Amino acid sequence: LAQAFCGPVVFQPAPRPGGPAMCRAEACASAPKAGRALDAVCLQVLRWGPAAVLGAHAAGVADLDALVMAVRATLSGAAFFRSPMAEAYVAAFSFLGWIVLFSLADALPGLARFRMVAFASDSKPAHIVLVHGLLIWATFLAIGEPFGRAIPSAILAAHVLCAYFAGSLAVIRQHDGMGWYTLRAYLQFMGYLAGIAVFHLFKTPSIAPWGDISAWRLFGEVAFGIVAYDFLFSFLHYSMHHRCAKVVDHHQHHEITNFSRRLLAADTVNHGLLDFALQVGVNIVVQNIGLFGGPKHKLARFIHNIVVTGLLVESHAGYDGFWSTHRLYPGIFGGALRHVQHHTKGKGYYQQFFCYLDDFVFA
Repeated sequence: LAQAFCGPVVFQPAPRPGGPAMCRAEACASAPKAGRALDAVCLQVLRWGPAAVLGAHAAGVADLDALVMAVRATLSGAAFFRSPMAEAYVAAFSFLGWIVLFSLADALPGLARFRMVAFASDSKPAHIVLVHGLLIWATFLAIGEPFGRAIPSAILAAHVLCAYFAGSLAVIRQHDGMGWYTLRAYLQFMGYLAGIAVFHLFKTPSIAPWGDISAWRLFGEVAFGIVAYDFLFSFLHYSMHHRCAKVVDHHQHHEITNFSRRLLAADTVNHGLLDFALQVGVNIVVQNIGLFGGPKHKLARFIHNIVVTGLLVESHAGYDGFWSTHRLYPGIFGGALRHVQHHTKGKGYYQQFFCYLDDFVFA
């Protein structure tokens, strides 16, 4: 485990041991040639794979429509996905899943060469998400929603065993501020779900169609939603820094704790109440924009939440790997390369996903 940092809980700007480009260059220089060659191959596969699949579908070689319809039929028949809270649950669990993925990655020494901030391994984020998950599944077990009590019981038991043998509670107690950080993450997760439930008391959720949908329509609705979300929130984000910084509690999102001294994947959801509400509000607006003369399809809404949460977490996690969006599509996606710099400087690069507004409007 990483050494504990001493002293009181003090939030401060993130350190800048070196620009992301410099860190990446140093890491690549130290990587074996075979590893660099494999990285290059994986990057090309990830970059051109989606276009190849869509091209095969357009040429009639692959039938994506059948796959889409099979997924639609499976999900539409499940009670969970027909619940009024289904979209909120998918968004919350997607955030949790992506954060867990990158938090576990932080503990792997083999990924050190992909990190923008140099460190061999750091298991503290893994301990945080483990205890965070323990609290979440204990709550779901207590309320019996949304999976009854059998599933939460099994998952909670697994979390308890892992936390016990990993010594997670002891690690959290050793680091100043780590306990509150973990508790706050739990409160934000459950607070989001509670907030959506209260919102539904005053506004009935719009009815999204579960009918037949083509692969092209699904792709178009998901792509449009991602672009629209990034476009709308970018102007709010810019205003949080330049127009209403004292009104919107966006400063909390830029706080870095002493126990981490760097940006964490879990910091993606470290927002003040108003800041968080604006993010959720923008997503609700975007999800209710119909692109083809009718409401957005339910399957597109679920995939939108999975992709948007993944892009948000990826931009905060601090990795410059072959899978990073700014590597896959440079000049189109800003990804972690730009967003980590935004957190380092506290300004600039206000788009969370793409580059065009930062390059031509906010510059």
